[in-house]
Amino acid sequence: LSGARCHMESLDLYGIWAQRLENGAVLKPLELKDVRHFCLETVALKEVVKPFKSPWLKSIHDRLMDAVEPLSAIDQIMTPEGEIRSDASEDLYKLFRERSQQARAVQQILDRLVKQNDLETILQDRYVTNREGRWVLPVKSGMQHHFEGIIHASSQTKQTVYMEPKEIIPLNNRLRQIEVEIEEEIERLLTALSKYLVLQLPHFVTARDLLLECDVRFSQAQFATLLEAKPCRFEAEEVSLKNVRHPLLIINHVEVVSNSVHLDAKRRILLLSGPNAGGKTVLLKSVGLAAQMARCGLPICADDNSSLPFFKDLLIAVGDAQSVDAQLSTFAAHLSTLNQAAQCMGPEYLLLIDEICGSTDPEEGSALARSFLEAFAKNRTFAVVTSHLSPLKLGWSDDSGVINGSLEYDSKSGRPTYHFLMGVPGQSLAIQTARRVGVDGEILERAMAHLSPETKRYQLGLSEVDKMKEELSRLRDELTQEKREMNKEKSKFLALQQKFDRDKDHMLEQAVKRAEKKIDQLIEHSKVEDVFRRHEKLESTKFDLPEIIKASTRAQSGPKKIESAEEFAQAFPPGSKVFATALGKDAVVQGKPNNRGEVPILANSMRLMVSWDQLKPPHQGRNPTMDVVRRAADIVTSPLEGDRVIDIRGLNVEEATRLIDTQLDQATLRDEDRVKIVHGHGTEALKRSV
Repeated sequence: LSGARCHMESLDLYGIWAQRLENGAVLKPLELKDVRHFCLETVALKEVVKPFKSPWLKSIHDRLMDAVEPLSAIDQIMTPEGEIRSDASEDLYKLFRERSQQARAVQQILDRLVKQNDLETILQDRYVTNREGRWVLPVKSGMQHHFEGIIHASSQTKQTVYMEPKEIIPLNNRLRQIEVEIEEEIERLLTALSKYLVLQLPHFVTARDLLLECDVRFSQAQFATLLEAKPCRFEAEEVSLKNVRHPLLIINHVEVVSNSVHLDAKRRILLLSGPNAGGKTVLLKSVGLAAQMARCGLPICADDNSSLPFFKDLLIAVGDAQSVDAQLSTFAAHLSTLNQAAQCMGPEYLLLIDEICGSTDPEEGSALARSFLEAFAKNRTFAVVTSHLSPLKLGWSDDSGVINGSLEYDSKSGRPTYHFLMGVPGQSLAIQTARRVGVDGEILERAMAHLSPETKRYQLGLSEVDKMKEELSRLRDELTQEKREMNKEKSKFLALQQKFDRDKDHMLEQAVKRAEKKIDQLIEHSKVEDVFRRHEKLESTKFDLPEIIKASTRAQSGPKKIESAEEFAQAFPPGSKVFATALGKDAVVQGKPNNRGEVPILANSMRLMVSWDQLKPPHQGRNPTMDVVRRAADIVTSPLEGDRVIDIRGLNVEEATRLIDTQLDQATLRDEDRVKIVHGHGTEALKRSV
């Protein structure tokens, strides 16, 4: 289980019990249960990082406290479920035993009294009950004068009074005294344990910091694995993103078209153009998210060897920033943001501007936008800017610092392909779209006549640009196909190599078994006079044979990719959790794959048959803390240790309240001390309803 990620759930409640310890308070059993959980996760983390040799993980292992000692101190007093142990001390054990004996004596006397025939007219019913901690009998109202004892209570109908017979008054008195002594002894034990835990506080604080640090780093690593993200290099004067992707599209399991973006000291401003819904804003946000993820120390959604400056700040002008309070229109708010962007100086700033100056007169907007872009280039900032303004796409020299880019479209269908083309401006496709949908030719000719001479020449040159784009697309598709075929051949080769290794191991294992069987037979039939000598020799041979298998196994250590339905059945037997890519959620395997490779799964209340290659490891894995602890140390764990968790994220108020009501009823029936409710932070409607 090395490399497993413990969930560090105990950090949620650390501040409560740690603060009470600092204040010298005596911890309650529920709080001690939280301390125990914290110690368990400390032990688990220490065991998880133990096999690794990296300096950081080795430092974590060496600085983590040995939490087994406080665990043992807590376990001496409490059960894993949070109950006080009857054998926590010698005095407590004697008190519990005496209480049990006294209770049996009381029951025997009461049973005898109930069975007496002369009490049949006095008792309301033949049963024994408890009132205010004392054992009593139900006596008919009005008959209490015929029964010697003490009245403790009466029923709501006043038909029954509950009386303590005089025979058991001394026993009940002693029982009450024992209960007080038990409470005092438990309080003494809890006080002593709390004083001991106070001495451990410095170690707890260090462990808390290390658990928090590991939780952040491990979550970053798990997030990077989910996104197939890679670390990047930091270069002061270069933005080189290879096959950059939008992380939200990956998380939502949308088929992503990756693109490569390269900017440097000579080409700092990328001016993106193209048709609506063609992917310009998505590419702009992909670049911005990559930059922000790198600033936060996260791997980015791009291939290896990608590089970025470590941006000091990102200035973003995406969406409508109008404000009635500030008396800003959409365009005025946009200009305010652009003015702030024009104050940024140096390559440590990244500007992300969507539809620059697009909400005003096209001619004036183009002039203003060009002036802003010239200012950005002069300030040596990096920027990704989108625009539909045709005049803005033309007239940029090689030393202007601005380079055009466009998102490709299929000239035949007019649909976007989302492939990025560097150095080529995009088109709005208004007239081409009108021609494609069947607008009258005379109207199109008059529209062309209304265009300026520059725009006419631009329209006439579109066919040449389309040919260039088609050639680029063809070359790219050929390269992609060759790469895909090469990867396919590589996968076949690796699969054959793995099959060869499996067959080799299987044949070797069979050969070893045959050799062992033969050796056993030889030992069995050997002569008495040399049995010891031959047995020693043959057993020596048997001892050496498994080393061959051992070496082969070590050579193949590491995660093995599942290549067939049979391997899937071995890795995920019925009952295992998996992630169904078609549903976008976790599910439970209900059986083995059939002849077509389809696996029965259960997702919520849906039963489906899904191909095995569409099932991945689960996103919400089981907390491995208890498994790690059981292997690491001789510590008893219980499935009842964790709190009940009610996760209402994604539900509406009605669904959430219905689920909470049901779960709280179940928690009440099971006498659970605490329930954890998890909600989101959207409109806060769920938070208020809870």
